[in-house]
Amino acid sequence: MNRIRVVTIIICAVLLSECRNGVDEHTVPNTRVNIDIDLNLAQYNDLNFIGGWIYLNGGYNGIIAHRSTIDVIAAYDRQAPFMVADHCRIRVDSNNVTCTDDCSDSEWLLFDGQVVRGPAVYPLRQYKTTFDGLRLSIRN
Repeated sequence: MNRIRVVTIIICAVLLSECRNGVDEHTVPNTRVNIDIDLNLAQYNDLNFIGGWIYLNGGYNGIIAHRSTIDVIAAYDRQAPFMVADHCRIRVDSNNVTCTDDCSDSEWLLFDGQVVRGPAVYPLRQYKTTFDGLRLSIRN
């Protein structure tokens, strides 16, 4: 009886460890980000309006900055968190509310980076932002 329990525990441990290996398989690598933007400059004008967004260089595969509210500008890596090895970039959809990965057709909300439609299950990699009304800082 004890042998059966031990064998069962070993089998469960092996199966669970295999599941854990897949968890990190599709996450976007952490890349150093240190960006400061003056929203008074013309190239950043779209961020002066709620729902506005811009693409930036940096991060693992580029960055999307999105104005969620009057006080909040979010920044996400453009690397799709599904099948990262394929290096698929996300693009902002015409509704300015979601973004899509053309490789898997997964969709995420720009307000919080959460998955709207899969097969992706991970949210977008979000960077820390601070905004004082004129300057936006993006860090990790």
